[in-house]
Amino acid sequence: MKKFYLLLLLTAVALSGCSQNTESSQLSAETSAPEEVTEAETESLPPPTNAPFPEADPNAVTFDDGNFRFISVIKDDDTAVDGSLSVETIGGNAMLKFTDTSTNAQNLEKAVQKIKISVGQLLRPDQLESVYRISFDCYAEAKDELFLNDDGEYRKVPGWIGGGGGTMCADGNWYSFADFSASGINEYDLERSDACHVDFKFLLAESGKKWDSSVQDVNFSVMRWGMQNISDFYLDNITFYDQEGNAIPLNPSETETSAVQETELSEESSVPESETTAEDAS
Repeated sequence: MKKFYLLLLLTAVALSGCSQNTESSQLSAETSAPEEVTEAETESLPPPTNAPFPEADPNAVTFDDGNFRFISVIKDDDTAVDGSLSVETIGGNAMLKFTDTSTNAQNLEKAVQKIKISVGQLLRPDQLESVYRISFDCYAEAKDELFLNDDGEYRKVPGWIGGGGGTMCADGNWYSFADFSASGINEYDLERSDACHVDFKFLLAESGKKWDSSVQDVNFSVMRWGMQNISDFYLDNITFYDQEGNAIPLNPSETETSAVQETELSEESSVPESETTAEDAS
């Protein structure tokens, strides 16, 4: 009988130990579970910075030299907004910056940012007829919190990036050759969007639209409209391509000449009045 009770006691102790081990295993599993969830959530968070800047073609206008004399702001109607141009370096990448100085909450819906690029200062006359398409990268950077998202929150983001472009052709007519629309990323997540790559197609051979040496002022305009928030506009990596898809080399002679002329004018204006008089007298 004692042996029987002893056997029952040992069995109870063994069952109790198994139960404790099971509870301990369950507690251990429950304790480690939150770590797995936290790790998964961390991996799904959006990146804290913008994507890397796109690599430019060797023949692209990159603004690395700080020169933007061939670009101007267009203010030709009531929708065109005032602004100033500069070159700003962000993350080691130089870009043309259009600082918007007149868009506000009242004219936001109809405001258009217009920039004119003088191609005659970038390409030789004999290169103009070979331009088949133009590409560039653009960005937008929010200056206000007028954008209202689907959750009813006002965000300091640029929102949709889009617009179009055009030019005067050799036949003297205006040619609106392309639109661009929301091909960038992070325009709804960050204050400054990532690159919106724009590819303007002239379709010269099919449409008969072209530039040539007879055009007095060879240029094309980039227009950004449909803004959802007050924001500045950036432009970079302007590249000209021929019909075979080859990037056309830039001709720096025009801009170099302009720089020399500006230096000469500056030197002439600094000549003392007495020296100028003496030269005139001789």
